[in-house]
Amino acid sequence: DAAYALDEIAPRLTMGAAGDNLILPDRIIPDRAGWIDVPICEAILTKDARILCTVDGSDNSMTALNFVAEGLMQKDRSTFVEVFHIYDTSKTYLPVHCQKVALRSTCEAIMTSSVSSKRYHLTWASKVDKSGPGGQICDAIRELSVDYVCMGFFGLKGRKSAHDVFGGLLSTNVAKVLNMGNSCSLICIKDEDAGVLPIKQKKAVFVVSVSLNKTSTKAFLDALRLSKPGDEIHVVYIKSFMEFEDSDYTAQVREKYEGFFNSFKDEQQQVFSKFHDRSVQFVLVNKQRRESTPQSVVRFADEVNADFVVVGANAADRVARGKKPVGSVSLQICMLFERNFIVANWIDVIPRVYDRHVRSAATPL
Repeated sequence: DAAYALDEIAPRLTMGAAGDNLILPDRIIPDRAGWIDVPICEAILTKDARILCTVDGSDNSMTALNFVAEGLMQKDRSTFVEVFHIYDTSKTYLPVHCQKVALRSTCEAIMTSSVSSKRYHLTWASKVDKSGPGGQICDAIRELSVDYVCMGFFGLKGRKSAHDVFGGLLSTNVAKVLNMGNSCSLICIKDEDAGVLPIKQKKAVFVVSVSLNKTSTKAFLDALRLSKPGDEIHVVYIKSFMEFEDSDYTAQVREKYEGFFNSFKDEQQQVFSKFHDRSVQFVLVNKQRRESTPQSVVRFADEVNADFVVVGANAADRVARGKKPVGSVSLQICMLFERNFIVANWIDVIPRVYDRHVRSAATPL
């Protein structure tokens, strides 16, 4: 089916040339740039998700593991997680709970108490000096063809181990994962206490920063996929301080996402209608005087007590063109927000590859 086809080709997708847009049919929303074709949207929302969760014993990483085990894997029974730890035998000074044997026992206990043994696997790998932990995580992402990688915002070294690309704020391993332009999305956990996470019956609040591009669409789809019934998803577009009336661009952004929302109420939409029990809204946020776009997004996220801000990225394309993997506005949103963030990665599919591998798989025989 379409989900299986997307799963098979995702690691090998070819970047599309300018103008190779994949368009959602008129039955849901108008024909405009920035849309992703319906079967691909449906495949993203329905394919069996594979998650790589990295752990090192730090509060951040263990909170991330709890979010995956007690949150994501409970609401989606098709999810599989690979718990991944890289150990260094020379670091005998580490606290006992961070050493490989004790950490494995802890992770095994968390996973065993949460899900069936068929739905997870633990991999403990020795550190390779040549590539380092960040490189080994990227290798695992490619080898396992994961859809999401869940990581702590920083590890045992705290903020001291930082990457200059990110202004000294982001851990080296997280920066490495983004810099490699991997095809999966990044779930980055800043919370150090699992008790504040939206797991079990606690409602999650997502704030998705959008514009008229396919990376924003993927950000919204990821928020939708990671949500559970009753969760809130606020789709936010920041209006210019001098924009007193909606511009044509603003109107198109609004129309795009209201079209999505309407499809959730359409019983003929077999996939989109499954998300009718999410609370979704499109919000135009007016930028205040001397306020940047990231500050406006974060201000709104704080007002609604958001658990996650979600931004889109086309990391592989940006890295190939010599740019930073994540745009400066999106990156500032992630850094300014005090809680967790998701970088939803999108890879363009040229029509030829899409027709061959996805559309044909979605067409009944």
